[in-house]
Amino acid sequence: QKGSTATEYGAIIGINCLVAFLATPFIGNHLSLIGVKFAYSMGLFGGGMCCALTGLLEFFPPGLQFLVFSILLKVVQAISNAMVVTASFTYTAAFFPNSVGKVISVTRCVMNVAKLGGPMFGGLLYEFGGFVCPFVTFGLMQALLALLIGLTLPQLDFSDDEQDMKKKKETVSVLKIFRIPTVWFSFLAFIVATLCGGMLSINLEPQVLRPFNFSPFYVGFFYGLRNGANSLASPVWGWISDRNKTYVKPYLVVSAILVSGSFFLMGAGTAVGIYLEMTLPILVTSLCLNGAGISGQQVAGIMDALHEVGNAGYVDSPSTQGLVVGLWSSLSGLGRFVSRAGSGILVDYYGFNAVVAIACGLQGFLALVTLLYLVMCDCRLVKRDRRLELGNVTEIEQGEKVERVVFCSSDAFLPRSVLIGGHSWSGSGAFQASSFKERKSKFSPSASDEREALVGFVKGTFSLPKF
Repeated sequence: QKGSTATEYGAIIGINCLVAFLATPFIGNHLSLIGVKFAYSMGLFGGGMCCALTGLLEFFPPGLQFLVFSILLKVVQAISNAMVVTASFTYTAAFFPNSVGKVISVTRCVMNVAKLGGPMFGGLLYEFGGFVCPFVTFGLMQALLALLIGLTLPQLDFSDDEQDMKKKKETVSVLKIFRIPTVWFSFLAFIVATLCGGMLSINLEPQVLRPFNFSPFYVGFFYGLRNGANSLASPVWGWISDRNKTYVKPYLVVSAILVSGSFFLMGAGTAVGIYLEMTLPILVTSLCLNGAGISGQQVAGIMDALHEVGNAGYVDSPSTQGLVVGLWSSLSGLGRFVSRAGSGILVDYYGFNAVVAIACGLQGFLALVTLLYLVMCDCRLVKRDRRLELGNVTEIEQGEKVERVVFCSSDAFLPRSVLIGGHSWSGSGAFQASSFKERKSKFSPSASDEREALVGFVKGTFSLPKF
């Protein structure tokens, strides 16, 4: 109705993802300065007002004025959404520190349900009051919710804890996170997942569903099927990630294989001479696999990124958590921007089968690289002797000294069979070296000392050897 070209409305839609990519890391890095409660409530309020004002675009004349106002609304909305994403995750980590994966997965489940119901209720409001009605209604509801949250939600203050932890560890920044090599497994999963999801969202109806001649109801149903699979799978990924929250990279491999398999069923097999006729059962299976796999890459990816940042020795604080989730949102926004801008062009030039073959290859490559890292570089895949568990720990207090002795049966992990580590400080509690290199450099027990320690432990009359 406004006479905008494809480039113009593409810029309006894509600017949201681009601003999110740029703004989210900045907000996450300065969340402690902005304030968690302020970011959450003001982000909700700003997003609601932008939604309400979008309904007024109908009254703008075509041309530059309409284009500029539309882009400004998308910029403010992207910044508001970035504030909500980073602050909401920080609240999650503060209130549910032992169940972060579960809460994130439930949040994503609810979000996908809202995506299913939003178009339906929006369509009803559109029929009732025209273009303005759904935007103003939902926008004002969100703004009122933001005011209610601002009055009732508690303020998070971690300044004392952060000061104590900053004395012990180095603070984190975007560039420092990017320098952690192992965190790129989850970051690449974010980008590839949103690339594939955005590509499929744009091309699902014209390239996959249209040959079936479905009615509009069934077209909406199959779009919802993918989101529904994502919603149902999110709590499962969250539960298994929380069960082993410090080691979730195998789940990244599994989820990437699921997404790769979904694209193979959609036509990627033609690149290697395997032709599958798209039937209704194959369509349903591929959409379910796609939704479940992308859900796993997002949920397990966040948990893995948090673990890798903490494992690198950085402070575990709301600022760090907000920065990590900000980077997740930012890289996801980058993937959405690239997919929306480029997938249509690639389909026009090379065809849908070639594009899904690229998506299938990206997911397969991601799964292969992560698996090779797990097998070749990560010692946690080495078979362990369960007769000696890490729970068999003896602490010996000598005045102000606390020594911790950890028994390990893997010859590949430590020389012989005993790891002895300790540290001296004033206070109580046990010290455990943060890395094998640190532990190995501090202690070099002799073979006789190790044998004596191991025999004494087995007999139940352990005494710490003197070095």
